[in-house]
Amino acid sequence: MPAIRCDQVEVYVFRRARRVEFLALRRAPGRRLRGVWQPVTGRLRRGEAALAAAVRELREETGLSPRRWWALESMTTWFDPASDTVHLLPLFAAEIGLGDEVKLSPEHDAHAFLPATAAARRYLWLAQKLGLAAVRREVLAGGALAAVLEVTDLAARGARAAPRPRPAPRRAARLPRRGGTRATRPRRAARRARRSA
Repeated sequence: MPAIRCDQVEVYVFRRARRVEFLALRRAPGRRLRGVWQPVTGRLRRGEAALAAAVRELREETGLSPRRWWALESMTTWFDPASDTVHLLPLFAAEIGLGDEVKLSPEHDAHAFLPATAAARRYLWLAQKLGLAAVRREVLAGGALAAVLEVTDLAARGARAAPRPRPAPRRAARLPRRGGTRATRPRRAARRARRSA
């Protein structure tokens, strides 16, 4: 049976110009999937919440600090046959200002702001095209759903707090054998010897 993992996030960044434009990033040469266009993607660190990972990855890959955040109702699911693993990715949308400047990390060598249809033509994966459609349907359409999905306050709090690492799993404590632990046995034996002498 395949394993199920939820250790990655995807962020769809947009800005409102005359029309809504989405950020597309091109993976740099020398990297896995070089030349592929994509939204912001990344892995969660140990003990990190998905929203905190999205905020961190966006800042690391683009230098951007969005003014608003949404946790989408939709998720991406994909299967990796090499590891026999089903991956579940939480999706986020982030709105930036029209004048906000992108500062690319070495992971990407180009970026473009494109209408949703043009961004979808550049994205390789169907799941990412569906992610764009989810942002349009769940966030840009406005209304009650967009209001409920907005997590701007949580993102602001999470960005200020460092991720708390999960404690390492503890082994069950070994109960001492009858007669005490190894450390106390020699002392007890010495006391018994003194008493009997």
